[in-house]
Amino acid sequence: MRNRITLASLLLLTLFSACKPGKKKTDEADQSTSTVVNEPIPYDLANPAQTHKLPSDLREISGLSYYKPGRLACVQDEVGMVFIYDLAKKAVVDNHVFGPKGDFEGVEYVNKTLYALRSDGELYAFEHEDGNGIKIIGGGPQTRHIKIDLPGKNDMEGLGYDPQLNALLLATKDGPGSDDKKIYFYSLKNKTLFQGFILKQANVAAFGLGDKKFKPSGIAVHPQTHDYYLLSAASNQLLVCTVQGKVKSVIKLDKDLLPQAEGICFLPDGTLCISSEGDGKKGILVLYNMKS
Repeated sequence: MRNRITLASLLLLTLFSACKPGKKKTDEADQSTSTVVNEPIPYDLANPAQTHKLPSDLREISGLSYYKPGRLACVQDEVGMVFIYDLAKKAVVDNHVFGPKGDFEGVEYVNKTLYALRSDGELYAFEHEDGNGIKIIGGGPQTRHIKIDLPGKNDMEGLGYDPQLNALLLATKDGPGSDDKKIYFYSLKNKTLFQGFILKQANVAAFGLGDKKFKPSGIAVHPQTHDYYLLSAASNQLLVCTVQGKVKSVIKLDKDLLPQAEGICFLPDGTLCISSEGDGKKGILVLYNMKS
């Protein structure tokens, strides 16, 4: 355990110190000036193992997280409520109202705590036990509001968790200034926000898969490779990069299967889960088995 804590501390120091002004991370160098190789990913995105048509409450599903075996936590972008979806029953089996109506874009379950991300970058945190959904409008005293104080006006759409850093990941869809997208890290140990890597549009465009801007709508960390997987509903793409922001793969998603992909997470065995808003119809959840 001591070695694990030391490793996490070193990763934090290495990553966050590299974000100080005047220092450029090696992996974040401009890839657009060199030949890029689209590395294969361990999933066949044309052939999902499971496809779920979600209930009406999740027609506008906007965030997804592994919760417990066979269950996922979900949010939709109109109400402050987490829905617990059972994969075997194909139904919502529990819920928890944690706040008033708002534009909620991400959810993450970490160490018995559910975190929900509002589009302005504010976080809500609360504990939840199965079967004890609190259905009081506006939430209750058990809900903690975490003010992040991001610089400038931002539209945040991705929430993930990096266990090696013990930090939540906040992905910027739109922010002030450049079209390049910043990924922030919120340390759960220090309760501190750090700027992580910057996802450069030129590096994404170098893969030659369209001229639409990559605007992150979801982010998750692969449990085995530790690569970061990011969705962009705006460009219908899945992007894989390192923790330092070096882009390894960009894959075009099937718009008929996933018309507006905004939620992404992994099961502990590496199964990839992606959710999409329903484009006027039912929300969609697809699962992809990891290739052996």
